[in-house]
Amino acid sequence: MSSKNKEHIQKILDTLPKTPGVYQMRDKEWGVMYVWKAKNLKNRVGSYFVKTNELSVAKKQMVGKIEDIEIITCSTEVEALVLETNLIKHLTPKYNILMKDDKNLAYLKITNSPIPELIKTRQKFRDGGIYFGPYVSAVEQSVRALRRIFRIRNCRVKFEKNRQKTDELMITDKAGKTIPCMDYYIGICPAPCLLHSDKIGQHSENIERVKLFLSGEGGSVFLDLENQMKDHASKYEFEKAQEVKETIEALRGLYERQKVRDIVDGDIDICIQYEKYEKTYIALTQVRSGQIIGVFRHEVRIGIDEGEDIMIAFLMRQYIDTEDLPDILLTMNIFSDSSFSTFLNDKKIQHEIPKIWPKKDLLDFTLNQLREYAYKKELATLENKTLTREYMVNVLERISYPVPPKWEIIFECYDISHTDGHFTYASRVVIVNGKPDPKRYKKYKIKTLEDGMIDDFASHREVMMRRTIEWIIENNFPHLIIIDGGKWQLSSALAGIKEGIYVSKKNSIDSSSRTEQSRVEWSVEIQVSDNMENGLLHTSQWQMPPICSIAKREEEIFVPSSKDPIMLEKGSGELMVLQKARDESHRFSITANRSARTKAMKKNILEELPGIGPVTRKKLLKLAGSVDGIKDISTEELSKICNVAQIETLRDHGIVG
Repeated sequence: MSSKNKEHIQKILDTLPKTPGVYQMRDKEWGVMYVWKAKNLKNRVGSYFVKTNELSVAKKQMVGKIEDIEIITCSTEVEALVLETNLIKHLTPKYNILMKDDKNLAYLKITNSPIPELIKTRQKFRDGGIYFGPYVSAVEQSVRALRRIFRIRNCRVKFEKNRQKTDELMITDKAGKTIPCMDYYIGICPAPCLLHSDKIGQHSENIERVKLFLSGEGGSVFLDLENQMKDHASKYEFEKAQEVKETIEALRGLYERQKVRDIVDGDIDICIQYEKYEKTYIALTQVRSGQIIGVFRHEVRIGIDEGEDIMIAFLMRQYIDTEDLPDILLTMNIFSDSSFSTFLNDKKIQHEIPKIWPKKDLLDFTLNQLREYAYKKELATLENKTLTREYMVNVLERISYPVPPKWEIIFECYDISHTDGHFTYASRVVIVNGKPDPKRYKKYKIKTLEDGMIDDFASHREVMMRRTIEWIIENNFPHLIIIDGGKWQLSSALAGIKEGIYVSKKNSIDSSSRTEQSRVEWSVEIQVSDNMENGLLHTSQWQMPPICSIAKREEEIFVPSSKDPIMLEKGSGELMVLQKARDESHRFSITANRSARTKAMKKNILEELPGIGPVTRKKLLKLAGSVDGIKDISTEELSKICNVAQIETLRDHGIVG
């Protein structure tokens, strides 16, 4: 590997996200040598170039031939594993052997029994059952979760129609179970085995909900459950309403739907055109036989094509001389060019603009891949433009802030991310002399908002108050604070800085007064609205720090000293420095929000298990480190923490094997 290529690979490694996804190792002919999935792309891909002594001989040979690395980010590790399988089947890379067959795939099946079961199977038969998938073999945990959430029987009891009374059922094999079993008593099965018509009917309704859920019709399932919850509440049946509410919450945690399974029929192409950073990007996702087989992303070079002509030109080159045509083409907009519409009709390609999933999910998936690609390309452009200290000096001069005579120039940028008012986090990213410094990044959990409340202004106010207290104690304020937003976000941030100064004065904070954790918890509880003169504060001891905000739509720069925005030249290094900080803070805040949601979901799963109390949970998590790690605990170690019933509960819910 040449020194130039080593530098190229290192740039890729430095910008890899810490998210699930699939990576493709390419050789000098741009051929795909190796495809694999990762729970954490940055750690996994980086391991090939750090832990070289631990690699097999074949992988060492492969690493020596790597000329480029392409990634496709995914929402979950399971989604990445399914996509990995599809790509390997389609591309047959040289260094992939273990996954060139379908042995790792499995289906979910609702059996054709008089009282159906939900099971996992590796083969499809024409036996009257209803199949969903294929999925990866890790689907076993999902089966158990679906059975528990939807209250589906978890037994192999055999039922047949009574030959003497055809409208009745009879049990032909109890499968070693007592009738009813423990699942009925702990409320996770309606016990159709009792053969009561109401219990069989309830189980049938639950099976229908599972069918809808697995078919991508989860919205109707949630609506039905929410109506049930309201109905119970109106009848003062609060315990039943609470049970339904818990079911809804559990389902939402599970409902990170897989966009790479066969929930759509036929062969589909998804094409997206995206304008960003004064450039145009095109992405094409190909779905064949219901499976994603490729995601292709391109930066459009300068030419005479404009508007939708760019996409039409791209698709014409794609379809003009090939037999691999899709049944359906999905885009975000209609085509006004009638000749291209006629071309699609002649090729028997149906054009659709989906508004709801699952096809809408495929559009969103493609758009997210293209956004990530555009962002990485822009980072590479910024590196090539060598955004150094000089551009940061120019920014400070342009917006009339002091310039340090030497050493580092430090910019900090802040953004807010939340999920419908839950898991609200602020991010701080740091740019030093034109380059990100991840070691100085920080995330803030917003504490002053009630759960479910959406208020970006209050969030900016809180994080700036906390940052100001840190500044006064540590004497570490940057040369410029950048707020992601317009003038109102800037006003909220200024209010937070003033409150931080006021709190510090009022309580005589210094570096020896409190620990970091206690200082943060204490500062967000203080009410500082009193004794402030119309929201203003005389800062005789501490001066207001340099601060600005950048609005996304027109890239307007707002500063406190001017009512009118400052407009930097588009494409200039000065604007790119601010854009780079803003985009990186947005990415980092979303990562913090996603991480919090994932941890909460896993925590809730363990807390919901019957018979697993807080002491046992604490011991399990202390030993395993996480819910996922519990499956790696040996049976001997597990038996020291849990009794037989608790181990069985963990096994029934897929926590241990």
